[in-house]
Amino acid sequence: MFQTEPILYLQSLASDWLTSLMVLVTSMGSSSFYAAIIIAITFGIDFRRGILLFQLLLWTGAITEVLKVVFAMPRPYYVDSRVLNLESGEPNLSPFTGKGASSFFGLPDREVLETFRAEATAGGSYPFYALYGFPSGHVSTTTALWGGAALVFGRKVIWKIIPAVVLLMAFTRMYLGRHFLGDVIGGAFLGLLLLIAFSGFLQSPVCKAFFRKESFFPATRSPNILFYAFMFIIPLLLTASALIGPDLAGFLTGTNAAYLLVIRKGLPNDAGSRGKRISRVLVALLNFAAAAFITAVAIDITGAASSLGPNMIEFTEAFVPAFTVWVSVEICFRLGLYGKENFSGYNRENNA
Repeated sequence: MFQTEPILYLQSLASDWLTSLMVLVTSMGSSSFYAAIIIAITFGIDFRRGILLFQLLLWTGAITEVLKVVFAMPRPYYVDSRVLNLESGEPNLSPFTGKGASSFFGLPDREVLETFRAEATAGGSYPFYALYGFPSGHVSTTTALWGGAALVFGRKVIWKIIPAVVLLMAFTRMYLGRHFLGDVIGGAFLGLLLLIAFSGFLQSPVCKAFFRKESFFPATRSPNILFYAFMFIIPLLLTASALIGPDLAGFLTGTNAAYLLVIRKGLPNDAGSRGKRISRVLVALLNFAAAAFITAVAIDITGAASSLGPNMIEFTEAFVPAFTVWVSVEICFRLGLYGKENFSGYNRENNA
């Protein structure tokens, strides 16, 4: 599963148009692409389902990053100089050639693994995890998010297309030289495991408690402690331990901080005309993009990068746009895109 021969064969079929197509397809498995889709779901279709998918996306990414660090496996182009990184187009400068696994269930050459791990952690700082290949994050998030959408919306048609979508994503990652067969299989298996856990969560009392505002009051009750731990404490501990990147921790804590403010006031009702729904989505997407741009410019102009350090900068640049979920809800409310009755109506239903 960690042989380079299948990748070399796929790349022997490469052409400019096919590579461009594969890069386009693989971009649809990135966390940023899925974040835009989930924002559209959250504000245009169903706020609660969207928030659940947000949590699934972010925790799938976090667990994938943790496993990447734990296994510390190189990407194909490191173990074989003949493999091209077609996604970036950068030349392959690996000193090794043909050092992939010698058998289907084998691992790459031991010398390669030891050299790679020593080089990857030499700096001792993020983003060394990004060098690691196993498991594939694109495949794990694709499996989890499409499956999660099928679960929360209950649509059989989504289940039917999931195998094709996952296989296509896996194919692009191998063709582009970014992953071994073992990486994409590992990503699919991880996504499936997280789907099983997510399905259990949806049917548990914990899921219902997640949408009760009393569960987020400062209190020592079990649900309150559990939610605060998963929403804030665990992400920060993981990034402090260099198991996940500060950007992912920023997205997690920013999204959760926004949700905390929204749930305290009462979740918005999703009723509204098509025009209002589209307007809510546009407000949310514009706020997200504007926050990302303004934050980056402000850090550059003020020279804060030198004082905060790269980890804090990445955390801030992710936290601020994620926090606009709350800002967007407030703006939509004030613009009448939700309406006062939506908040009070949901509160009566939620507290019944």
